[in-house]
Amino acid sequence: MKNKFNFIVAPAVLFCWCFFSLQGCKEPLIEDTNLLTSDDNLNLAKDTLHVKVFSEFEQPLNSNGISNGVLGTITDPNFGTTYAGFYAQCQLTTNNIYFGETPVLDSAVLTLKYNGTYGKFDQPVTISVFELSQSINDSTTYKTNDAFAVNVPAIGQRTGFVPNTTDTVVALNGTLSPHIRIKLSDSFGNKILTADTTTLRSNASFLNLFKGLYVSTSASLTGNGVTYIDLSSSLSGVTLFYHNSANDSLYYTLPVSGVKVNHIDNVYTGAPVSTSVNNPNSNGEEKMYLQAGAGVKGKIFLTDFDSLPKNIAINKAELVLSQSGTDTQYVAPLVLDLYRIDDAGQIPTIDDGYVGFRGVRETETVNSNSINRYRFSLTRYFQKLIQGVYHNNGFYLKTYIPNSNCERVVITNSSTDKNYQITLLVTYTKL
Repeated sequence: MKNKFNFIVAPAVLFCWCFFSLQGCKEPLIEDTNLLTSDDNLNLAKDTLHVKVFSEFEQPLNSNGISNGVLGTITDPNFGTTYAGFYAQCQLTTNNIYFGETPVLDSAVLTLKYNGTYGKFDQPVTISVFELSQSINDSTTYKTNDAFAVNVPAIGQRTGFVPNTTDTVVALNGTLSPHIRIKLSDSFGNKILTADTTTLRSNASFLNLFKGLYVSTSASLTGNGVTYIDLSSSLSGVTLFYHNSANDSLYYTLPVSGVKVNHIDNVYTGAPVSTSVNNPNSNGEEKMYLQAGAGVKGKIFLTDFDSLPKNIAINKAELVLSQSGTDTQYVAPLVLDLYRIDDAGQIPTIDDGYVGFRGVRETETVNSNSINRYRFSLTRYFQKLIQGVYHNNGFYLKTYIPNSNCERVVITNSSTDKNYQITLLVTYTKL
């Protein structure tokens, strides 16, 4: 009888023990079984966390010490219109400049070396050059919305401008790299050429005569592209072509140097980004707008971080963002930067090397469609989050070097299309 009892009851007990044990050790929900690999074991789990996103207008950015000038206008169905120009000093190359006896001006030309472009440029614009009437100095911090007084009218203008970044230019001073050339007024050129020796003795005195330039595009003729100018190049500056009583075919260049400030205006009236920022959905937006030039930044919140077990070690955490499939007007930025938000709601200074994270644009093919995506590795950040070193305050998402370019992109967090949803994949080991 005893043997018969064991034969019948023991398997039943074993079954019940296994059943309740499995219920008590239930794995975290894994929405996508493809996330598991052959190396996974009972202590390794992978979860997909959810986020909600918003957009915020950026505050004016510091614009001192730039090497990349921004020039142009962009009209954009998502972001409205952006106007970009720059202020710059042009200084003497040495003290005690001397143009010789009875110098006579032949021409004065502003040259600006290309450092890239952004946009379509099928709408030509007019470039205007103004002389500053207000001094700027290197001991003051300037921002992207700062403006300085200028003399009117303009001292130079280039109409019908479309950038040509491939053809070299042959001039009196040689065969030069591709650049913009804008003829300046003779009265401006003569002011410098006929300056007295005291004025030309040093930059301290020279900047009282010539305080600098403001280069911009005309607001009355908007375009759809921005030209980047290499303000650190020796080719960028004002060149005086002249002759004197002893020599012909002379020239002298005042290079762009000293203070350089980008000035950027963004007009969002009637644009979708304005509605998203000013009237956001409290449950999160389906689109997140990012724009350089002191434009728009994104804000990302983790909504279900507390669903993760606490006694775990983070093996990998990756945030994946996708560009909206309808955002095709302009090229998406190559790089985006993600920053954690501290308890004061700010981006903290670097304390442990894990303040900012960088994602590089990659193109993936999904169901024959090309999707631009950005991936951010957040492994160490998440481990500190689990440990309580950081609090779950979310992230700011920005474009790269936002004070010196006008790149923009729309990131989507679709509620219906998984291919365009923001995903946060977390792999962890239960301790």
